[in-house]
Amino acid sequence: MRPTLFPGAIAMALFPLLANAQSTAPPVDGCAPMDIGPAYDASLSTGATLGCFQFVTPATPAASKVDVNLAGFRAGELHDVSLVRVDSDGSTRAAATDASMDAYRILQAISDASTRWLLLVGRPKGGEASPFQMQGTLATGADRHEPNDAFTTMTKLEGNQRIEGNLDNAGDGDNFLITFRPDQNTANLELEAPPGVVGIVVDGAKKTGELRGGSAFRVDSSRPVFVQIKGGASTVGARYTIALRDPGATAVVTMVRSNENISHLAPALGSTMPGGANVARVAEVEAQVFEGDRATPVGAGYVVKFEGYDVGTNGHWLLTELTTVTDERGIARTTLNVGPCKGGAIGPITVPTRGNPPDFWDIEYNPSGAVIAWVDGSDTSDATRPLRFEHICKETFRMHRPWKP
Repeated sequence: MRPTLFPGAIAMALFPLLANAQSTAPPVDGCAPMDIGPAYDASLSTGATLGCFQFVTPATPAASKVDVNLAGFRAGELHDVSLVRVDSDGSTRAAATDASMDAYRILQAISDASTRWLLLVGRPKGGEASPFQMQGTLATGADRHEPNDAFTTMTKLEGNQRIEGNLDNAGDGDNFLITFRPDQNTANLELEAPPGVVGIVVDGAKKTGELRGGSAFRVDSSRPVFVQIKGGASTVGARYTIALRDPGATAVVTMVRSNENISHLAPALGSTMPGGANVARVAEVEAQVFEGDRATPVGAGYVVKFEGYDVGTNGHWLLTELTTVTDERGIARTTLNVGPCKGGAIGPITVPTRGNPPDFWDIEYNPSGAVIAWVDGSDTSDATRPLRFEHICKETFRMHRPWKP
């Protein structure tokens, strides 16, 4: 099928659009109709400088991605192609343009339901007939990073983060350009994806690599890193995750507490007075994770390992260890079963209550329990600053009040 061409150099302002309030703009005079799906052979006729084509995206429950592929332009000829949205009030907005001498082009835009689009193919001066091919397709599973199938529309992102996307058609290739902090020279790059999905990487040192699902490697992040995710006919709808990690990330333990019903009578750290914030056998712990600058909180998905210890003059004893991941704010939380004491215990000591006459507790405890945390795979060794807690080993209650029947 060869659409009728819109002859001559015609500016957008000359399109005779009807400005009325309806969901889809009316047809544009002089623009050849085309359908979404079929491939067309077309041509700018001899002497013509502009061709105009139009199509309408169908009604869909959600926004869709429009892909217009053009190919077959004569080598060495400059063509300016544009994808223009026509709103219901007749106004026009250019959504994507490409002015180059490339033989193959792709224009992309996110479309609402029942939207009229114009495809403009121009050249700066007339001449011989200029044939080309064109095809419009629609993808309804676009992710929030689209459109980014072309280098000219690649998604630009900053910092170490977790990127989730999907391949919405057989020819989909998602392109990302990621920049990092000026002081960060390396990054760990991971890909989670089903079989058939491949990640092509060009790092800041212009070294290329290939990632498949479950694989990872370190890249030079001193300059922007390019990542392209692509698949094939068997991966339509495939979801993937790109994880970028700062290898200098560090974890700082910010909380150790217990919700157990304990006496709170052991002396506080550095004090002989009762009233310490005891941790019995189960502790709620929390750590904040920062990037290598020790100031920027990381995002979700950093693996953090917690360890609880008894510490004494003769050494330290591992009580328990557990691994968890950070949330979107870079905070890792978990519950440690620190269990019974393994060393460094003091006591038993007898601690009176404030009653008159007082009751007594015989308490054995380690005043120097410690929780440390670090980021799995991190290069830093200074992330083990402990947060101290009092570890209750044993408590025995002795009531000394006179008993009354």
